[in-house]
Amino acid sequence: MSASGGVPAPEIQLLGPVRAWLGDRQLDLGSAHRRTVFAVLAFSANRTVSREVLIDAVWGDAPPASAQGSIYTYISGLRRVLEPGRRKGAESQLIASTGSGYSLCIEPEQIDVHRFSALRDLGNRLLAEGRRAEARSVLDEALAEWDGTPLHCLSGHYATAQRVRLEELRLATVERRAELAIDSGESAGLVTQLGELAAAHPFREPLHGLLMRALDSAGRRHEALTVYTELRERLVEASGTEPGPALRELYEKLLATEDSSAPAPAAKVPRFPLPVLPPRPATFVGRENELQLLREAVAGLGGGLGRSVWVKGEPGIGRTALLAETVALAHETGYPALFAAADSLDQGFALRPLLDALGVHPRASDLRRAELAVALAENPELDPVQGILGLVRQLCADGPLALVVDDLQWADETTLRVWQHLARETRRLPLLLVGASRPLPRSAALEALAADLSSGTTSLLCLDPLPDHDIRKIAAGLTGAPPNRMFSVLLGHAAGNPRYATEIVETLLANSMILLDGAHAIVDGNSCRSIPSPLGSRITLYLIFLSSSARDLLRWAALLGKEFSLADIAIATERAPTALVAAVEEALTAGVLVESGDLLAFRHPLLRRVLYEKTPAAMRVALHRQLAEALDGAGAGAERVAEQLAAAPAQVDPWMANWLVEHIGTVAAQSPRIAVDLLKQVVKQAVLPAEAREPLTATLARLLFWLGREPEAEARSVVARTKDSRQAAEMRWILAYIYYRRGEFAEASAEVRRTLADPKVPEMWRGRHETLRATIERFAVDHQAAAPDLSELGVLDGLDNDADLSTARRLAATRAVPGEMHLAGAVHYYWRGRWGEALAELDTVIRGGAETASYVLRSPGSALLVHGVGALIASHRDEPDEARAHLDAAARHQFPHGLEPNGGDYLLAARAQLAELEGDPDAALAALLPLLDQNYPPAARQQWLPDLARLAMQLGDQPHAFRALRLMGDTSGYDTPPSHTAATAHCRGLVTADPDAILGAATHYESAGRMLKHARASEDAAILLAEYRRLDEARTAFLAALTSYTSVGAAWDVRRAETRMQPYGIRRASPVRARAAGE
Repeated sequence: MSASGGVPAPEIQLLGPVRAWLGDRQLDLGSAHRRTVFAVLAFSANRTVSREVLIDAVWGDAPPASAQGSIYTYISGLRRVLEPGRRKGAESQLIASTGSGYSLCIEPEQIDVHRFSALRDLGNRLLAEGRRAEARSVLDEALAEWDGTPLHCLSGHYATAQRVRLEELRLATVERRAELAIDSGESAGLVTQLGELAAAHPFREPLHGLLMRALDSAGRRHEALTVYTELRERLVEASGTEPGPALRELYEKLLATEDSSAPAPAAKVPRFPLPVLPPRPATFVGRENELQLLREAVAGLGGGLGRSVWVKGEPGIGRTALLAETVALAHETGYPALFAAADSLDQGFALRPLLDALGVHPRASDLRRAELAVALAENPELDPVQGILGLVRQLCADGPLALVVDDLQWADETTLRVWQHLARETRRLPLLLVGASRPLPRSAALEALAADLSSGTTSLLCLDPLPDHDIRKIAAGLTGAPPNRMFSVLLGHAAGNPRYATEIVETLLANSMILLDGAHAIVDGNSCRSIPSPLGSRITLYLIFLSSSARDLLRWAALLGKEFSLADIAIATERAPTALVAAVEEALTAGVLVESGDLLAFRHPLLRRVLYEKTPAAMRVALHRQLAEALDGAGAGAERVAEQLAAAPAQVDPWMANWLVEHIGTVAAQSPRIAVDLLKQVVKQAVLPAEAREPLTATLARLLFWLGREPEAEARSVVARTKDSRQAAEMRWILAYIYYRRGEFAEASAEVRRTLADPKVPEMWRGRHETLRATIERFAVDHQAAAPDLSELGVLDGLDNDADLSTARRLAATRAVPGEMHLAGAVHYYWRGRWGEALAELDTVIRGGAETASYVLRSPGSALLVHGVGALIASHRDEPDEARAHLDAAARHQFPHGLEPNGGDYLLAARAQLAELEGDPDAALAALLPLLDQNYPPAARQQWLPDLARLAMQLGDQPHAFRALRLMGDTSGYDTPPSHTAATAHCRGLVTADPDAILGAATHYESAGRMLKHARASEDAAILLAEYRRLDEARTAFLAALTSYTSVGAAWDVRRAETRMQPYGIRRASPVRARAAGE
């Protein structure tokens, strides 16, 4: 076997002393520290291990100052040993340097621990398939990989943790192999092995159960019973617990068949029966409200107050853990807590969970319990309700009591009837009665009990999913460090279910897919792409309580996406919707599916993902293709069909090609991202018919351009193939626009010239190219590589004058796309205070026809700009409801991930202004703070920074105010635009309390016709002048502000300015009438 590059790969042993061989020659791996480094790399073969992880594995929390250098030395030494023939200076083929770490590049089969894991997984799969003999043989091979204690003689927490993990896996494998041998009647020789292991693990119940079965098979039943008795004594002495139900059942079975001539050993039973306690998690996370209720219930027992509580929740949601906390709370308070769990196998045995919990047994040392057990066994006519109630009353007479029973969905009818009576007794007895159940199965008796409890004094606790931060706490407790971002994404698939989250973490740990970097538990992106097969197998076990029809339905539903309808499932399964109702209701009741409006969805994304990935990939492709055509034939929407085609790309066939050509436009309008993903998959396939390739590639180019991307290759491909002048003109327009955005004016002009040289180009596209040519020439002359997108429109202080705007619009209206000019006009008129005209421009954009819906208008920032300007005008006019409607409309627009749309600064300003109007200046400042981000476009934020500085100074937040001023930059250069110089002076005046600087800015704003900015600057100057007691100047500035505000119809600004000036005794002499809208 060779590593990459043909270098011979060593054979590596970790399941014993850490060793390596090249051929028959054992390699000298050096010191214990160097072997630890080698072991860490081997466990994570072909994955990068950071230096920090290696340092932590070698030295733990106290690394020396020279640790980094020592790691480098160890790596160098290992490279020399592993690759003795490597030339000096040549790169290592076995231990590669990758970023800030190293990776051992080797096939996993060369390492014993990976072979062991693979064989163990294979054996478990064979066993699941019923191939027991083959499974046993494979497990024997897995155990043969071991050669002693893993990582023998290596110290440190890393080696210790790996040893514990591997020993547990080995022990579980030994148990599984022994169980197979016993089941097949071949238990000879197992007694000694199992006896030694049981002695080494004195509290491991499954192991002792196997030893008991092996002894019984060998005709040594008396010794088997002794094993149980001794284990029980150890458990009682160590933790006050009894053996679990499975071991007790085995013991009773052996006891019942024992030869009377060989009496069973007398069990040493304590004077008072001890309950079998539920496993209590080391750290309990979340459920504070539920715990508080149970704490109060336990505390109430001391005052003679009983309480009935019912806990309900899906499998894995934390019912048993909550019950364990309840039992522990009772014990810590000094009250006895009796616990049992019902089992599906117990349904044929009346009262089994209650008898187990109460310790009712003929051999019980408590005479009351023993007599009741005998009476129930010998007198079938005895009413069990009265017998149990009588015993509970007697026990409560001794003192407060907690009776806790889990999994009551499996309880028999008699148990549930007794529970109903016990719940009523809590009103009179110091009895805390806590029952728990999952949603399914639901028997008639359980339904009747639930109805009775809900009408009484029982408190119902329905356990909801844990929030994300609690799930991350669980993961941190299992790994020793908080999860990184990708790990948290993977944990999100658990949808708040702690057991699912635990399964995810434990599977990742068992497969060495988690790295610790000293600060976080790290899972890389590759680990999130698919579900590890062991996790999938463990998760699907939680569906076993569903009927086979429900499980089949879920497998089809997993193919239908995140949300689906009953009709979709009916189409997929080729069954009538009425035939599926029962299975759907079962899945809804179990909490596996939930309603999502009119649709259905998986409650846990992890379950859907597991079910989806358990279908082989090749079969998924075929099924998605089949579903797509079936949905189309049934009249489903184009988006639903496209989702199926995009989910698992199949080879393009005639039906698929024809469907795409006909429907991709509809898909693009409804879900551009799905359309883009699907088209990207399709256009690269060589089998795509030529007559479909051109329109689909053109659609892809158009979509990508609308989404703000640069589809240069796609547009160029269409240009090279098409004979359609209109199609070529459109694609060349896209190319020219792309080059223009980059500042590549020569290339942009060349594309325009080629189009205009074609006499067959339609007039519409000829006009668009001429308009673009004029724009390119203008920017080329100015040597400014500014992009003609919404970022220009958003920061536009206006065209040079209204005449320029009119000229540009005439050109646009006759020869080009008018949309961007309408947006530019709206921004221009907003700053000039001509809001009626600004709104008319916006109305044209929103309600215009297809011609207005140009490429620029479809870019992601257009909606932000439209609604941002609209909300600003509404709030200036003191119309908060209208402003809020605009902001809500903007919030409904979704943009592709990672794309920062232009025009967003107007939306931030609108949010801030509405918050200030509603009397919340803190929220107003918070809305503007994103402008201070280092990566925010400078040109977009500068016009709003004076507003941010004003709010910050008013609130005493000087750091943010000073940062705003710094971000305005240096304005001393000769080429600084006057508008920027004025805004900087305005901002500086606010921060340094200099009214004269602000008055200078106001003078510029007035001369430029920017009435709104002039009014705001005059108002700010008036406040500072009044503070300096320059009252005459303050009145003049205040009057200038009011005049400008009223001239534009800014009713709220008038009210705000008057309120700010009142403390200085300055007010207007007579009311100033605000101009009505449209005047």
